Amino acid sequence: MISTETRRTPLPSLLLLCTLVVSTYARSWDLAVVIGSEIDFFARNKTLTGQANIGEAVALTGVTYDDTTRTMYLSDTRNNVSIFSNDLTQKNFTSTPLLKKENGTHVIGIVFDASSRTLFWADALREIIAKMHVPVNGEPGDPVVLHNLTDRNPRGIALDVCNSHIYWANSNTTNPSIERSNLDGSNRTIVIQENLYEPLAVTIDHVEQKLYWIDDGEGIHFKIERSNLDGSKRELLVHNKHQQPVFLAVDSNSLYWSDWVHSAIWTMPKNAKEGDYPIKFKSYFESKRDADPAGIVTRDNVGKIDCPTILTTKRTNVTKSVQRLPAKTFNNLTTSTEESELTTESSIYCLNDGHLHKTDGTCRCKPGFIGTSCETSLCHNYCLRGECTTNHRGLPECECPDRYSGARCERDVCDGYCLHDGDCSVQDGNPYCSCKYSTGTRCEEAEDIAEICTIYCASDRNVLLNVNVTSCRCTNDMQTDRIVKLSGSAEYSKLLLIFLVLATVALLFFGIVTCYAGILRRKPRVKRRFVGVTPLTSRPQIPDNQCEITIENCCNMNICETPCFEPKLCTMVSRSNSSKKEEKNSLLDNMEGNSC
Repeated sequence: MISTETRRTPLPSLLLLCTLVVSTYARSWDLAVVIGSEIDFFARNKTLTGQANIGEAVALTGVTYDDTTRTMYLSDTRNNVSIFSNDLTQKNFTSTPLLKKENGTHVIGIVFDASSRTLFWADALREIIAKMHVPVNGEPGDPVVLHNLTDRNPRGIALDVCNSHIYWANSNTTNPSIERSNLDGSNRTIVIQENLYEPLAVTIDHVEQKLYWIDDGEGIHFKIERSNLDGSKRELLVHNKHQQPVFLAVDSNSLYWSDWVHSAIWTMPKNAKEGDYPIKFKSYFESKRDADPAGIVTRDNVGKIDCPTILTTKRTNVTKSVQRLPAKTFNNLTTSTEESELTTESSIYCLNDGHLHKTDGTCRCKPGFIGTSCETSLCHNYCLRGECTTNHRGLPECECPDRYSGARCERDVCDGYCLHDGDCSVQDGNPYCSCKYSTGTRCEEAEDIAEICTIYCASDRNVLLNVNVTSCRCTNDMQTDRIVKLSGSAEYSKLLLIFLVLATVALLFFGIVTCYAGILRRKPRVKRRFVGVTPLTSRPQIPDNQCEITIENCCNMNICETPCFEPKLCTMVSRSNSSKKEEKNSLLDNMEGNSC
């Protein structure tokens, strides 16, 4: 295994470039997989031949390779890092940013055209296909938007080197499709549109001139399909479930895809025969890395592609196929090479008992099939349960099992049909209830009240579990009357606590008021009494024999506008043994003449 040392450089924001210094061009890997901040390099026999830890990376996704300069480009969805790196024959490599993050850039897939030195990518968040010129030396060019794909959700992207096309997958489930255009953005066209649910990834097999894609089907199913580059001769290669395939690659012999459910890389022969099934190429399930495998790149499919040889071989194979056709196939056909090739392709690939129309060289499909080569069944994944057939109008219909109904057998007829814990079954196509404690077609009439109360009301379990239940008032032999109220124990505890707090506050308030009243009761009450006819407020000249006095505690009062004095009582009267009235009379008697 080859080890590397990372030399860190500051990460400005986004796409990052790493370059490895290489002393030899010996081939050391066939397949590269990005996971987290690392790149794993494998041979075809599953041997791990090298690893690179990208210190600036966080969550690598897309990956592509330039075999001419031994340069690898990557994208990161956390900080959108694009990285240049070379073959792992030296330890040191550097990182240089290519594209800074703007307006929420989220680069999913990237491809590189070595002939024009152009990097293409699909941005899932901004919903665009963009490109940028990357020279061998010097600064990269400015990003250029090729296609605005608003509400299309572009995901995977692929490069057809020999025909100068780019392909991408639009994953919007309401309008899914696979499109292509020239490298300059012109001649945009839809290649695949029918019988797609959510296409996630695309790739091109340059040698065999085939388009491959992943379709994440509705529910737990997924498909891997392929076709000619123009969408004809569509073939279903893998139809499986319980996987989440996200990235796809192909080499001279095999298909590879990354799966996030099992955190693994899967593979199978691209020209599979009966008995060939997907197998795990590499499992990361028990890995200590907190990430799932993402982008995959194969050395064969991005290396030096001999396009003239490939295109010549394809034309030769088409010519041989034309020569093998029966003579009657060419009736009413022109001798033009292009028309002959088109007719040959169509005549060979009318699938599912489709009929070749000799005039225009197209396939006439049987009811229930569509597509250029009648390769797509309308019944595929249509019925959720039961069997699918086509009616007289060629539309799919579902024959549902007894328990299910609906246009696609999506509804369970027994769901919520029987009441009071009745058992539901289907008889003669209709739901039937077997009642336990009630009667009626749907067990809606309660009969055995005592048994129902035993099940639903006789236990405090629901209350203890703090579960709100329906109130029950049940009678057992006319002696039991029990109510389970809607409130649980938590609500009861809260109410009790509030009541105790309020009671405590009330007791404290009552005690304070009582204490304060006692203090006021012990204070003497001062009452004034006027003797004579002159009001106190006017204070006129008063005769010597007239004065104003205080009945109680007269020492503190003015007598005839003279300073206070304390008259001496001739007789001291005990307060405890005399009434207030007697005390007042004694004071008045002793005040006469201001002497005792």
